[in-house]
Amino acid sequence: MIQHKKAAVAAICLSMLLSAVAGSVGAAGRLPDKLKNKSNGILWEETENPGKPAGLSPIDALLAKANELPLNAGEIRAVYVNDAKINTLDSLDISYVPLSYTSVSKAAQKLSSMGGGVLMAPASLPKNYVLKEAVISPDIPFSYEEEYVQLREKLKQQSTAAGKKVVSKMLPWSGHVTTLTYTRKGEVLSLRAEPASKLPAGVTLALLPGDKDEQVQVNGQEMMFTSFGPHHDKLKSQLQWSSTDGSREYTLTDTRNTVQSKAELLKIAGSLTPQ
Repeated sequence: MIQHKKAAVAAICLSMLLSAVAGSVGAAGRLPDKLKNKSNGILWEETENPGKPAGLSPIDALLAKANELPLNAGEIRAVYVNDAKINTLDSLDISYVPLSYTSVSKAAQKLSSMGGGVLMAPASLPKNYVLKEAVISPDIPFSYEEEYVQLREKLKQQSTAAGKKVVSKMLPWSGHVTTLTYTRKGEVLSLRAEPASKLPAGVTLALLPGDKDEQVQVNGQEMMFTSFGPHHDKLKSQLQWSSTDGSREYTLTDTRNTVQSKAELLKIAGSLTPQ
């Protein structure tokens, strides 16, 4: 399945699920400051404009045409529309096809061969959970990160030099994000892993209405347990922590229809083992 990421920061408060899986779980560590210092989030809602014509917007139509050529698994493509009236956020459209496996061991072997390190997976799961999918994705930068800005400026210069409104570029694989998804009669448990990231000055994560944060410890490791309010669709709760050296971040989430307790979620996090 092709994934798209239009990375743009439109407000001071960001609502993100930042995570990673790697490094030592049992060793004592501390939470990243960004997980401790959250601001009250403001929800932006779009309402349908009765006068808006049906069909794709001008920028979506251009992007659809630029992305007509299918991508293969492991390929990444960036598209830039050099038109301030159409591309009002001055953003990139980055699409990719992740690598998907039905076996943790196969995903672990692939991750290792790519230089992505060791894949960590829970050794202890609540009864009857089964793996649905193990996915390896590239680490796509957010719009406030220097890598993103440099790529956008490069494509903008290419567009101007060639006299083309729309330009595209195939990108090399960068970084490794892993997601292990387990299911049980419609319940979903997800363990996501990605390199640690920093927020720009003046930007904080959003604590949306109804969210409740609680710092907990598992095997001496500090973690942040968040019970979600009504603004997270099907998500019920999440557990976040970082590796001891701070290079990786972890997120374990479950859905509202899950019956496992908070204690069981902590037990899962504490059972991660290298594959």
